[in-house]
Amino acid sequence: MGMDETGWPYDANKSKSPRGVRGYSLLSGAKFTTWKVQGRAGGYRHYVDKHRGILNTGGFYGERLGWHLPEFDDSSWKHLDLQSGLPNDLAGVGFFRTQLNLDIPTGQDVMMSFEFEDMESKPYRALLFVNGWNMGKRVANLGPQTKFIVHEGILNYHGSNTIAISLWVMEPNQTVQPRLKLVIDAQFEGGVGASFEPGPSWGDLYLASD
Repeated sequence: MGMDETGWPYDANKSKSPRGVRGYSLLSGAKFTTWKVQGRAGGYRHYVDKHRGILNTGGFYGERLGWHLPEFDDSSWKHLDLQSGLPNDLAGVGFFRTQLNLDIPTGQDVMMSFEFEDMESKPYRALLFVNGWNMGKRVANLGPQTKFIVHEGILNYHGSNTIAISLWVMEPNQTVQPRLKLVIDAQFEGGVGASFEPGPSWGDLYLASD
């Protein structure tokens, strides 16, 4: 149970608000007798990516298999623009990956963000991963955040970057077309000269025991 603010006179029951799964139904009308909640791979003690930390990923299938990580082999994936959304306007979860090459001039402090351009209220949520790091969550039907700052060190300013989006469309027959762009927020002469420190790749984490 969670706790909400209450007025006066105080009533303990009014401050209680349930959290989590409050109910469920299958659209097909089918029934099942068991319910299993699945979280991150390895749970809370043996999670895979100790470098990026326990809060970096959740329980989506792609997260558990490391699809957000650099060097994951996506060569067999279908080529599809993020703006296309999920096929046939279905509800569900899709993973999108791309490579972004940067060559920012040295001696410049360049501040950049990833920004979702679509401002319409649509029933989708999107997780933004940059080089394996979870850098933001877009909740399109609630908002309000559409812009996510990603600083040098997470972004490789002088080379390749792996960008991944986990797109969860929550309702069918909705035209969900996320539009994401990288923008320069400000640019100054000088800068701290932060170096890019790549975190563990997919092979480092998932093939380490082989």
